[in-house]
Amino acid sequence: MDAHELRDLALDDVPGLERFAPEEWHVALDAVLLQHLGRPYFHARVAADAGRVLAVGQGIVTGETGWIGNVIVRPEARRTGLGTRVTVDLVERLRAAGCRTLLLVATASGEPVYLKLGFRPTSEYVFLSVPRLALPPSRFLRRLQPPQADEVLRLDRLATGESRADLLAPHLGSGWAYVAESGRLDGYFLPSLGAGLVVASERAAGLELLALRHAFFPGDAVVPAANVSALQFLAAHGGRETSRAPRMALGDEPAWRPEWVFARASGYCG
Repeated sequence: MDAHELRDLALDDVPGLERFAPEEWHVALDAVLLQHLGRPYFHARVAADAGRVLAVGQGIVTGETGWIGNVIVRPEARRTGLGTRVTVDLVERLRAAGCRTLLLVATASGEPVYLKLGFRPTSEYVFLSVPRLALPPSRFLRRLQPPQADEVLRLDRLATGESRADLLAPHLGSGWAYVAESGRLDGYFLPSLGAGLVVASERAAGLELLALRHAFFPGDAVVPAANVSALQFLAAHGGRETSRAPRMALGDEPAWRPEWVFARASGYCG
């Protein structure tokens, strides 16, 4: 174990990690890491032996909350404690960055490890296979404009209980908004963040943005189990539940509103 070097992810590590994630995750890990590498909120660590990366993990700081994700160990190096070592290292780094609460979404194989480290299940995400949807006409959907950034961040803070300005900022330029008759921004969709984040304070806004996501950015959906409106909408349009996974916390769970999250961006940031 001591022979394995634990260090920061380097830019020249990234090309070799394209197929590092398990095939069933459908994740191009190199693209994910490159999107966040070098940004102040991002912490990525690798365990290497003779220059070869054997394990990787990443952390994201959102104010007093931190997310741990993409903790992956090469098959030949599993059951050696590397995954635990990388996770503990990330916990320590995120704590040092001011995170009082740490969150993650656990796989079936990872959950026992996280339980031993003190994480506890707090809620659940539902994974669904969703066909491409037809988008009904709407006069409320429009491109996000720079002056709406503060509205998006305020809505996001209320929905997640986190301070995600640095994480969201690079994606606002490609975003969409639901603007009510009154001119109030009731929801937003960021297609370039993870699989496409949809957050809305009103049911109508969330469902129209969800339809937009699956009309032009088709793919699987991940929705908090507490968002019954989103799950019923997707089921009514051919969505089929494929699995569930626990959201786990170390420390106090942020005061979030899962019923406002109509599509999770990713397991590494919620």
